[in-house]
Amino acid sequence: MEHVKRQNLSSFYSAFNLLEKTAKRTVNSINENPPCLVEFCKTLEEAKEKDKRIHLVGMGRSGKVGMLLGELLKNVGYKVSYLGKSLAKPVRRDDVVIGITGSGWTSFTINTLQESISRGAKILVFTGDQHSLAARLADSIILIPRGYVKEKFAPVSHAALTPVSHAPLTPLGTVFEMTSMCIGIGVILGLRDDSSVKGFNESVNEVLRAAEMTLDNIKRNEQPLLQFVTLLESYSSQSGKMLFVYGSGLDSIIASISSIRLSHLRINCKSNYDWRFRGKKDLLIGISGSGVSTSTLERVESAKSAHMRIVGLTSFSESELARKSDIFLPIEGRTEKISADLHQISNLSFLIPSFEYAAAITLDSCVAQLAMDLGISEREMKEEHANIE
Repeated sequence: MEHVKRQNLSSFYSAFNLLEKTAKRTVNSINENPPCLVEFCKTLEEAKEKDKRIHLVGMGRSGKVGMLLGELLKNVGYKVSYLGKSLAKPVRRDDVVIGITGSGWTSFTINTLQESISRGAKILVFTGDQHSLAARLADSIILIPRGYVKEKFAPVSHAALTPVSHAPLTPLGTVFEMTSMCIGIGVILGLRDDSSVKGFNESVNEVLRAAEMTLDNIKRNEQPLLQFVTLLESYSSQSGKMLFVYGSGLDSIIASISSIRLSHLRINCKSNYDWRFRGKKDLLIGISGSGVSTSTLERVESAKSAHMRIVGLTSFSESELARKSDIFLPIEGRTEKISADLHQISNLSFLIPSFEYAAAITLDSCVAQLAMDLGISEREMKEEHANIE
């Protein structure tokens, strides 16, 4: 693999703009057919009224998006379970199972949906293919663009919402996963409002506004991002170096989502279980909207003691995380200088994870830039993707 010297951040900007544009187009599509959203939300509301449980299922990064949406459902008063996980609860009649699958054919997700139907559950699906098996099994779907769609399968009515992109602009399932996150946040937080459509739009607009502000910040001062991308390049070319991505609460889910994609660049990403193997010149990416998350700052202190490099993502430039980072990336979205894990649930129910979405698409857009700089193709990234799911 030949190293290509980066001249600018063109691939980063292209990926970021495409992810934003796709989210906005999907919002417009949902607003053009509001009964679909209303039906989706009504199913969830009826489950809550009957004291039924919401189960989420998805594989890989889709599963992580499901976990983020599940935590938001908890915040607004729902009982939640993650199917396939160690603490999964039994699926019972009139429970709701939400499947998240870009292709609509993921075997574990499909098998789970079919088994759930046999137990009398209702099925909701986020998918990129309305003709897929997952979509046919569902009582209601939210159609999300996938990014990589064979034209002969793209329905005419949604042709404008299923852009066919090419690596390294949005490698693998990035379009579907990031758009599902944005739309899912809007759907679930819209449940707090008397009008699910009104609540959906208010929440999604706030999420997208944070992303736009983050991009504006980067354009005004590219230097931190340039330093970050250059640093990550060295971790792809030197397999002996390790990368850890850490956050707490919802930020831990963003850390996992980003770790999976960074590992496809042959970066030696490690899980929290491997923290004991950290060493000098390894890299820690710390994610904290407030910049004062106790567990994240403890991890930063531990990294400093090991002489690791530290990159911090937070909304507050004067926070402890920003001050202790070698590279600080400002991410908009958090308005309170208090860690979310210190909030009571009454406060969390009004938390819109704008920071989390902005951080996720920023890191995924960095992957697009790195893939271009390092000459890593879509095929090569797929070779690093888990092949048994």
